[in-house]
Amino acid sequence: MIKEAFAIEETVALAKKKACEILGEDEKEIQFEIIQNPEKKKFGLFGGKMAQVRAFIKKSKAERARDYIEEILYYMGMEPLEVKISEEEQDFCTIKITGDSIKYIVGRHGETLDAIQYLAGFAVNNNFRERYYKVRLEAGDYREKRRKSLMAFARRMAYDVLKTGEKIDLEPMRAYERKLIHAAVENIEGIKSFSEGENESRHVVIVKLEK
Repeated sequence: MIKEAFAIEETVALAKKKACEILGEDEKEIQFEIIQNPEKKKFGLFGGKMAQVRAFIKKSKAERARDYIEEILYYMGMEPLEVKISEEEQDFCTIKITGDSIKYIVGRHGETLDAIQYLAGFAVNNNFRERYYKVRLEAGDYREKRRKSLMAFARRMAYDVLKTGEKIDLEPMRAYERKLIHAAVENIEGIKSFSEGENESRHVVIVKLEK
């Protein structure tokens, strides 16, 4: 996403200043392209050209993702919420939303949050020639709470299976949540977990190993 402005003035310096005013940004935040250098009139009467400058702000993918998320929240009526990039690497960023009404953008088991995250990732990865840029969206500390809750739940279910000997089919979950379940029970002796089902019906099964 490039925010740009064009300015024409008597000198390049004046054109740059005018472009900065149009964009509402400080000059150090802007890149310039000189389209036309000024030329004086011949004999003070004929010809002559004004300086023409293109000024632009090229945003990073993390900034583009943040702007996209802010736009979604605006149309959802979720103002005011703070959206900021809390962590950024070469091919990955975490964008965190905070505010009193974040519960409304989480959805059931984080479904709404995941949907917004998916859309933001899609929006910044429209050039398939570049490496995939991963966007992780967090609402408060929801994901960490969900992770702890799922792992504790998985361990409880595993011990129930050990006690009763009967397998347990958990409700359908997304791939990363199934991975959490598997990780939570893999070190419990006498227990095995695996995934079965297709697409939205794919879920984790916990069984007791036969001796």
